[in-house]
Amino acid sequence: MRLEETDRRLLRELQRDASLSMKELAERAAMSQSTAWRRVQDMEEAGVITGRVTLADPEQLGLTVSGMISVNMADQTKEGRREFEAFAKAHENVQQCFSVTGSHDYVLIIRTRDVKGYETFLMEELLSHPRVASTQSQLILRHYKNSTVLPV
Repeated sequence: MRLEETDRRLLRELQRDASLSMKELAERAAMSQSTAWRRVQDMEEAGVITGRVTLADPEQLGLTVSGMISVNMADQTKEGRREFEAFAKAHENVQQCFSVTGSHDYVLIIRTRDVKGYETFLMEELLSHPRVASTQSQLILRHYKNSTVLPV
């Protein structure tokens, strides 16, 4: 889908606050409600907008420990990658999973309630996965920027 500037305005506003009413969204994007509704529908159908979520503060929910874990696979088969990716998608502590270039195969961003939970995930879940050869782990001390807003 080719995005026009009006679509970009809508996306910028929706990324900042997806709970806006269509009236508020249309006003902020300087267009009629019906045009805004139609453009949002078009972007959803085209897959530009993939969902709308509520962002929660992990600290307020007791998820005080976060980390990045670099993963090296035991093998590079399609089946092995699929198994590992399914594991990452299914595990609630894994917030993000990236296939990367360089000395590691994947990087996981995880959240846990405490260091014990981090250790349990690392030692009992991740390192016991049959497709994982090794990991390198880093605890995140402080988040300076954590944005879901894409520059459109």
